[in-house]
Amino acid sequence: MRRNTVGVGIVGYGVVGNGVVKLLRRKRAAIRRQAGVDIEIRRIAEREPARCRTSSVPSALFTPNMQDILDDPDIRIVVELIGGKTSARQIVTGALSRGKHVVTANKALLAARWGEIFSLVERTGATIRFESSVMAGVPVIRSLHEGLAGNNVTAFMGILNGTTNFILTRMEQRGVEFQKAVEEARKRGLCEADPALDVDGHDAADKLSILGSLASGQWLPPENIYTEGIRHLAHDDLAFGREQFGCDLKLLAVYKRRGSRAEARVHPTFIPGDHPLAAVRNEFNALYLQNDTAGPVMLYGKGAGQLPAASGVIADIIAQARIVAGRAAGDLRPPVNSSRSLVVVPMEEISSSFYLRFSTVDRPGVLSRIAGALGEHKVSIQSVHQRGRPDAHGVVAIVMATHTTREGDLRAAIRKIDAWKSIVRKKTVAIRIED
Repeated sequence: MRRNTVGVGIVGYGVVGNGVVKLLRRKRAAIRRQAGVDIEIRRIAEREPARCRTSSVPSALFTPNMQDILDDPDIRIVVELIGGKTSARQIVTGALSRGKHVVTANKALLAARWGEIFSLVERTGATIRFESSVMAGVPVIRSLHEGLAGNNVTAFMGILNGTTNFILTRMEQRGVEFQKAVEEARKRGLCEADPALDVDGHDAADKLSILGSLASGQWLPPENIYTEGIRHLAHDDLAFGREQFGCDLKLLAVYKRRGSRAEARVHPTFIPGDHPLAAVRNEFNALYLQNDTAGPVMLYGKGAGQLPAASGVIADIIAQARIVAGRAAGDLRPPVNSSRSLVVVPMEEISSSFYLRFSTVDRPGVLSRIAGALGEHKVSIQSVHQRGRPDAHGVVAIVMATHTTREGDLRAAIRKIDAWKSIVRKKTVAIRIED
């Protein structure tokens, strides 16, 4: 290997991998100036031969065996871009065990294997960077670890999944229902054939796991995060929230520090129309942070796509190359105790106001019966509206907003109301409202 050159091995030549290679080659001179050394692609591991054949990259760089990258002594930085938790885990842990520095965009692996990965980092002295794991090219990881290092992050709310934000934007602006909005997202390449990871909230929960771990200094396991998706939402919910309450509906990842514990949850949420997050539309992401020194901070940008994701990966490669070349001191070793998990506040203990939509028969006495059940469980009603006329089956939508109430009390009331099959025709929709 030539002096002033750092060797890089890339595992995965899909959409993001292709973008990373493209930028490394196209911007080689500019990247050299930033890193202080030349960054050379030594190997690209890719198991699908078709991707290699259609590439302008010399065929000699490709290998079907990721072990070739781990075993090459001239490769100092391993870039993992295959996703998943099995082969990707072997790549990341194998590289760190050999003292190679790692760059990854794999939020699912980081969220699930945080303790194992950072134990290796501590033991071997190798480093790992993962800017593109959350919000692609928006430097949210660096902001938490470096830019806001002198601050105590007390809370944040984020739109961390561009697919669900696009779907909700289309439902609101075009008056379409969930499934039609999903089809449009799929046509635009914003979601997979099976959109479950996005629309059921799991992608956002993995990202919240990473951000919450960095903010708290303790690992936040994704299985401890309350996770609720957007499948049950209707266009009427978005329209009514805007008309009656002046609120916009978003799938939010919410973190709030409460002493030694924290709230950590992903769910649809109404936020006031004048909140900065309300203006975030389509596939854009944003994170709104509250802290004790700098004041509110918001980071905004495209959270997905080939070049935004590749941009974050390139920034990490440059940072790792500086360390390899001895041109930078320190590394990304988050001040996180990976052996202890953050204690999460149970959802039943959390309090907020709620939007409720009941689907009931149009009959005298129904409203008073529902109000009585809510009152029995200490749920105070702020306003009541009837949405439209009864449908062909005589079913009408009753919409309520509550005052701040304990989630456990509201759930108990809804369980009782939904059991009244003679008057309630569909499961009650409950959406939290954040001030």
